[in-house]
Amino acid sequence: MRPLRLSLRYKFVFTLVAFTLLVAIPLGALSIMRFAEALEEQLVIRWETTAKGWLAMFENSALRIMPPQERAEHCLSLLLDQPEILVLHVTVGGTPICLVHSSQISNNSELQSLFFFKEPPPAGISYEKHRLGNLPILKLSYTRPVVINEVLSGTSIETFSLLQFGLNMSDVQSQVQRETANIALIVLGYVVLGIVIAFAFYKMILGPVESLTEALKRFKRDKSARASVRSGDELETLAQEFNQMADVIAERNQELEEMNLALSKANRAKSDFLAVMSHELKTPLHAIRGYSQLLLEGVDGPLTPAQREDLQNILHSGDHLLELIENILKFSKIEAGEDRPYFEVIDLSAIAEEAIKSVSALARKKNLLIESHVEPALLYADSTKLKQILLNLLSNAIKYTERGKITVSGEIRENEYLLVVSDTGLGIPAHERERIFEPFTQLDGSSTRESQGVGLGLAIVKRYVEMHGGRVWVESELGQGSRFSVALPLQHQLDALEEVRHAHSHR
Repeated sequence: MRPLRLSLRYKFVFTLVAFTLLVAIPLGALSIMRFAEALEEQLVIRWETTAKGWLAMFENSALRIMPPQERAEHCLSLLLDQPEILVLHVTVGGTPICLVHSSQISNNSELQSLFFFKEPPPAGISYEKHRLGNLPILKLSYTRPVVINEVLSGTSIETFSLLQFGLNMSDVQSQVQRETANIALIVLGYVVLGIVIAFAFYKMILGPVESLTEALKRFKRDKSARASVRSGDELETLAQEFNQMADVIAERNQELEEMNLALSKANRAKSDFLAVMSHELKTPLHAIRGYSQLLLEGVDGPLTPAQREDLQNILHSGDHLLELIENILKFSKIEAGEDRPYFEVIDLSAIAEEAIKSVSALARKKNLLIESHVEPALLYADSTKLKQILLNLLSNAIKYTERGKITVSGEIRENEYLLVVSDTGLGIPAHERERIFEPFTQLDGSSTRESQGVGLGLAIVKRYVEMHGGRVWVESELGQGSRFSVALPLQHQLDALEEVRHAHSHR
C-alpha cells in the first residue's frame, strides 16, 4: 500500500494546526481542572465553618433528650432551610442525634453504608466525593473528641462528636460543564485562527515555492514556461535564477536541435554516399571477377601454374571485397530505415542447414568441423535476415578459430527460441564484449591485423535480431573460445502463427 502523499501546503497547515491543538488542549484541560478544584475548595471552606457552628449548636441543645420523632423533625427542618444539603448526620458524645436526607435521594443501602460507620472518622475536617443515584455529592465530615463526666460514677469518658453533610455537587458540575464548553469554544477559535495564520504564512512563505514547483513541472512539457515570483526575498532570486537557467537550456536545446538536424543530414549523406559508392564499386568488381573466371577457364589460352595461382588470388580477393561492399550496403539500408523485415512462417532448422552449407567450404579450408543441433521449430520471421545472422556468426567463428570445431545449436527455452553459435577460437576480452556489436569495430584495430573486414558483421547481427524483438549477447574466455547467443521471443511468434493458421482455415 502506497503511503499518503500530501502537498507542502497541507503539510504546513496540518503541522501548525496540530501544534495549536497540542498547546490549546492541554492548557484548556488544565484550566478546567483548576476551575473545578477552585469551586470545590470554595464549597469546602464555606461548609467547614457551618459544620463547626452546627456541631457546637447540637452539643449545647436539648436534642438528646427529645423524643426521636421530634428530633428527626427538627433536623429535617434544618435540612430544608439549606437546599444544598442532601444528607445531615449528627452524633454528639457518641450518641446518634439525627440522620435525615432530602427527598431527592432515597433511603437505600448505599446511603446507609455511606453515612453509618463502625469507627468514627479521624478528628478534624475530611471530605470525599461520591454519587448517590444520579446525584453527585460531597461528603464532608467534622469530628472532634469530647470528654463526658459521669455524675453517678464520678468517672470521665472519652468519646467524640461528629457532624456530616452530604452536599449537592450538581451546581458545581454544571458550572464546570459550562466552563468546559467555553474553553472548548476558545480552543476551536484558536484552531480556526491557526488555520487562518497557516494559510497566510503559506501564501507568504511557501506560496512562491509552490509557484516555482509548478513552473518546473510545466517546464518539463513546455520549455517556454517560466516562474513568476514577486516575494522580494531569496525565493524571488531563486525564481530569477531558474528563469535564466531555463533560457540557457532553451538556447542549448535549439543549438542541439540544429546540430542534430545537421548530423542527421550528414548521416544521411554518408549513407547515400556509401550506397552510391558501393554500387559504383560493384560494377568494376564484377568485371574483375568475370575476367578472372574467364582466364581461369582457359578462354585466352593455357595458363602456367603461377598465373593460375595469381588469378585465383585475384578472384579470392574480389570475393572478399564483394562481401565487404555487401555488408556496407546492408548497413546503409538499415541506417536509412530502408531494410525492413518481411515476416513469414519458416522452419529455423532448414535456415540453419542452408547457412552451414554456405560456410562449409571456408571451414574445410581451415580443417574445422561444424556440428549442428538445431531443434526444428516454426517461426514467424524474416528468413533472409535470420540466415544472414547465422552466416555472420559462423563467418566470425571460422575467422577467429584456428583449430577445433564450431557448434550450432537451437532449442525452445521457456518463452524464447535460443540459437547459439560457439567456437574454440581465440576468445574475447571482457572489456570488448559489448563494443564488438558497435558498427566499424573489430577486436584488432591496428593496420596489421590478421583478420580483414570493416567491423559490420556483428553490428548487422544486432540490428537484425532487434528487428525480430530479440536480443544477442556473447560469453567468452580468452583462449577458450566464444559463445554467441540469440534469443527470439516466442509469444508474438505464436500469436502470428495462430493468425496464419486461422487465415488458411478460412480460404
